[in-house]
Amino acid sequence: MLAFPGMIAGPAREAGIKVPSDDEMDEDYDVEKYPHFAVFCNITLGVSLTWGTAQDWMAHNAKMIAAIPDDKIMKTTFEDLRALGWWESC
Repeated sequence: MLAFPGMIAGPAREAGIKVPSDDEMDEDYDVEKYPHFAVFCNITLGVSLTWGTAQDWMAHNAKMIAAIPDDKIMKTTFEDLRALGWWESC
């Protein structure tokens, strides 16, 4: 299970999402400073999956979230993400 933000920080960074430092992640990071990462965490954490396939799944979804404009990311719904091609857990 993906339980902590640090577990998904790598795919987020690779997709171009601004990610809090390890110190910030250990505490409550500023969601307004890292909105794309917050959305990625909210949708990804708690998902149970097979790690071998998780890399492709997370990379795809992180790239999709990274492409959402700054002024729309915090207004994006799960239905919007599905319409953009969100991959359900593997």
